[in-house]
Amino acid sequence: MQLFLKSELQHRDKAQEKYIIAQRRSDYALEHVKLKSRLLIARPAALLSIFAAGACKGLTSNQPKSRRKQALFTFARTAFFNFIG
Repeated sequence: MQLFLKSELQHRDKAQEKYIIAQRRSDYALEHVKLKSRLLIARPAALLSIFAAGACKGLTSNQPKSRRKQALFTFARTAFFNFIG
């Protein structure tokens, strides 16, 4: 009986180690994706395309003045936070 219990405890310990390793790899991959996304969005071309899309949407909507203000504010906020952090 002791032999089977010892074997099962070893399997459990190995499974816990594998789980911890998988969790660390997952955390690393998530941080890597977040960093790459931030760098992609922070490029000037991406910021200008976001601004252009917002400005175009603002110009073609029923309420152009409010949409234009919203697009400008969103662009300014995005640029500000990208340059700070």
